[in-house]
Amino acid sequence: MKTILSSIFDGLFSAEIRKDSNRISNNLFFAATDPISGRILMIEEDDYSIWGYMLSPDKEEIDFDGFLCTVVTPSKQKNDLKKISKHRNPLPAQFANSYSYIKNLKRKDIRIHWKEKCAAILVRNKVQLVMNMDTKTSYSKGLSTDCLYGKTLEEGKLD
Repeated sequence: MKTILSSIFDGLFSAEIRKDSNRISNNLFFAATDPISGRILMIEEDDYSIWGYMLSPDKEEIDFDGFLCTVVTPSKQKNDLKKISKHRNPLPAQFANSYSYIKNLKRKDIRIHWKEKCAAILVRNKVQLVMNMDTKTSYSKGLSTDCLYGKTLEEGKLD
């Protein structure tokens, strides 16, 4: 009887663990390396947004980040802009525009175009984020105004 109960509990708990790991594994996560400079750019989705993380040249830490897009409708609640933290929180509506929210984004929709001093991240063949490695500044098409999430990307800007 003890063996039967034990196997039932194991089955229940391992099913919950599998369910959680499936949820986590559905989030985007991949990395790309610039063949010339060797710099690595990681793309990672959290519960609310997708971010680009440029690693430092020694690959020991994140050098700087950039906001790619939100995967949920931007938060409409009025936030105290001084208390907002950019990671693991929904994008506040005051920073959002029509390019902020991208539905059903998949790995195949994202491409990285490396240039000498920057990386351009394209979503469905349109530039969404430019990360300048010299100035360690990110320019996002998904931002309506310069803010703690990054700077706005002007049309035609590639470096």
